[in-house]
Amino acid sequence: NGVDEECSSQLGASGDTGIPRIRLHAVANKQGDKRDDVEMPLLGLGTYKFKKDAGEASRAVLDALSVGIRHIDTAFVYAGEKTEIEIGNALSSAECTVPRSELFLTTKQWRAYHGYDATLKCLNLSLKRLQTDYIDLYLIHWPGPAYNTMARSKDVIEQSPDGPFCYAKDGHGKNNIKALRADTWRAMEDAVFEGKCRAIGVSNFTIRHLEALRETARIWPPAVNQVELHPYNPQTELVAYCRTHGIVVEAYASLGGQDSGKKTWKTLGGPLSQRAQVVDIAKKYNKSPSQVLLRWATDQGHVVIPKSTNPKHMKENVEAVSFIDWKAGLDENDMTLLAELDQSQLNIDAVRLCWIRDPLKHLDFE
Repeated sequence: NGVDEECSSQLGASGDTGIPRIRLHAVANKQGDKRDDVEMPLLGLGTYKFKKDAGEASRAVLDALSVGIRHIDTAFVYAGEKTEIEIGNALSSAECTVPRSELFLTTKQWRAYHGYDATLKCLNLSLKRLQTDYIDLYLIHWPGPAYNTMARSKDVIEQSPDGPFCYAKDGHGKNNIKALRADTWRAMEDAVFEGKCRAIGVSNFTIRHLEALRETARIWPPAVNQVELHPYNPQTELVAYCRTHGIVVEAYASLGGQDSGKKTWKTLGGPLSQRAQVVDIAKKYNKSPSQVLLRWATDQGHVVIPKSTNPKHMKENVEAVSFIDWKAGLDENDMTLLAELDQSQLNIDAVRLCWIRDPLKHLDFE
């Protein structure tokens, strides 16, 4: 399946779960000397949309560790800025017996903190909340602007020459955002040189955004681009670009995401887990539809971060990507069948399952 060579090293300290790892592009210093010790497990626990102040994130992290998951993905802004705190509390609790060196922690800089000084402030807050001295992977969460209001009028946007940027926060305008992202990246580079991040990357970046970043970057390529990716929207062109430049693709919404409604699913032909192709392949291997969707991604070398609060489902997620529990993975015929679900050219609005309330959800800006 083309993944074995790159992802050959496996987790040993987690009870030999067989979760493959992939080596990330990372540098050791300003001279650009490469480091080869930053390896990211292909399976992580996603923590988007855990209940605020309910202890869900803390419990989920500890349960994930108990089944051998060592990669935790979060973000500064999740659950009203509460999720990082819960994760930090879980990892520093007596119940957590996994040393920090065996964990892979990802968090993301929020768009309200675009710019050099603001990014460093955001990072330092995340470090404090997570109760750690360093982040394994720090990502720019969103390439677009922060808004000055949540009460955005569709009519105003359509009539404005700046489109959605008419609601951009001061300094985040259409003509500023590219330079602002460059300043954000410069701060993240300096954080690497100071030892606060082992690797840095981006999320929701298009090829255009990556090319813009490349113009001024000292650390290039970004280690990771975390994007919405699933059989309905396989991001073929973006994936090809990332492979060419040595950027690992990390998929969110692998199972279809949490933000879409019945209208979207009707347009696409139903939830992914209910599609005949997925169900038939699941029966063939005696796996669940969710396991098939996760393996579809990892067999292509993509990292996956499904959210779960259920230890049984977490264990199934491990078994889905494990070279021990499911050695061969999907075959060529399976991948051809799942490719039939690609809707990216047909339903541009429907196929975007996440960020659905953001007027810039299609990322069609500089």
